[in-house]
Amino acid sequence: MTKSNRVNTNNKSDEPNSTGSPLKKAGRKTLGNVLQYSPKRGVTKVNKVFVTGTQFGIILLRTEKQNSKDDAFTNDVVRMIEDESSGVAAKLQIIKICSRRQSQILDKAVLQTSLYPSQWFVSIKEEEDNNAKTRLEHAEKFIKFLNDAPWKYPQTFTFAGDETKHDKDGENGKIIGTLDEYLLNLDIGTILKTYVFEDFESFLQDEDAINQVFGGKPTSNQARNWLVDGWLKIGASA
Repeated sequence: MTKSNRVNTNNKSDEPNSTGSPLKKAGRKTLGNVLQYSPKRGVTKVNKVFVTGTQFGIILLRTEKQNSKDDAFTNDVVRMIEDESSGVAAKLQIIKICSRRQSQILDKAVLQTSLYPSQWFVSIKEEEDNNAKTRLEHAEKFIKFLNDAPWKYPQTFTFAGDETKHDKDGENGKIIGTLDEYLLNLDIGTILKTYVFEDFESFLQDEDAINQVFGGKPTSNQARNWLVDGWLKIGASA
């Protein structure tokens, strides 16, 4: 190979010019000798709110954390709801806060990882108003209140879905979820006595009403045994 055919790898004329420091971009701030510390900001949690319609116009709301099945933190709002002088319960149309039931068969509360029961925020409307539109409006009102609350740590709430159970006609069909799918017997008895029925015996004689409460088609005597504590002992003072 002749000298003329050799590639000169040390030819500095092929290298880009270097100024010794990067060029300052237009609009870039000039850094001072002492850099200001930028404090850490917490990331806002986005929690979920679900709504469920069930029998007798009863509507249930529940919250859920962003990254788990546990309830979102609502203790401050719960205290406001439970304070009769605050007017919050009336504003949100919440009649009771109840534990969520594990299943139709098991009359025990759903426990969170904290071992506290998961909660329903319970409302009641006329049965004909228990529809998808009304439930959404009810949930959005609740969500707005939650989002306006002065939380110590940043969090926000958003609508996550309507979990109402319907027959084969979909969301415009008949609601088929019975109370024993969602509420403890103690709370069912209290709610029915306080807001739905005038007389326990009249309820027990209404087979359709019993089947709206319990999905297993129990006898009148079975319904009496399951509801008597909530209806007679606690319901009287609810």
